[in-house]
Amino acid sequence: MLPHARERVPVWLRRWRESGRIVLLLDFDGTLAPIVERPELAAIPDATRAALDGLMALPGVEVALVSGRGLADVRERAAIPGIAYAGNHGMEIEGAGLHRMHPDAVAARPALAAAAQRIEPALSRIPGAFLEDKGMTLSIHFRQSPAERHADVRAAVEQAVRDDLRITSGKMVLEVRPRVDWDKGKAVLFLLDQMRPPENAPVLYLGDDRTDEDAFAAVEGILVGNPSAETLARSYLRDPAEVGALFDDFLTRRHRGTEKS
Repeated sequence: MLPHARERVPVWLRRWRESGRIVLLLDFDGTLAPIVERPELAAIPDATRAALDGLMALPGVEVALVSGRGLADVRERAAIPGIAYAGNHGMEIEGAGLHRMHPDAVAARPALAAAAQRIEPALSRIPGAFLEDKGMTLSIHFRQSPAERHADVRAAVEQAVRDDLRITSGKMVLEVRPRVDWDKGKAVLFLLDQMRPPENAPVLYLGDDRTDEDAFAAVEGILVGNPSAETLARSYLRDPAEVGALFDDFLTRRHRGTEKS
């Protein structure tokens, strides 16, 4: 069984004090923001935002967002100034002096557009299913579809996708991506290469979905969700509300100057 992340706070605080730095790499949906019926309704809870703002005001705290959302979308939804954003699983990165678009993903845009044109007519016949075009990837959402139609959604996507693209699965979503050797783990390593934290600095990645496993393999991961799930994360939080509570715990203990529970 994974330990709860709050059990690890004293260790992370000590390493933060010794190194002078802490890096928080955060997924958005299901981590900073609760999962909602439609992606445009997602928002960071006020308590989480306040705790993160307070934490970022402390010296040595660096934050970046790594999301499956499109870059412009996650930047608008999160609205956290001065940080780097990695959208489309890191295929586009911008902010904090960084700007990177994966060239192979850019080149695959015509193939994605053609796939979208094939998928949308089939989805129009499935209640609750819809396609979100994120520029470098497509998301096919079916959270609002009847359970007996989920197989039809997958079939429609599989029939439309050619060999130059690939399909991945998330929480009630299918994603169509370019066949590019890039994922959240590689995006995290790219960000860290720019941030250059000291060797002993705690580098924590918080995520809730299968696509976050690549990042958990690269750095110390905190799974937001079921602690009994098979994962490469080293600790867990139950839900996005506990993410905000973790930030608040960091903030409170740092102000008190204590590393003990």
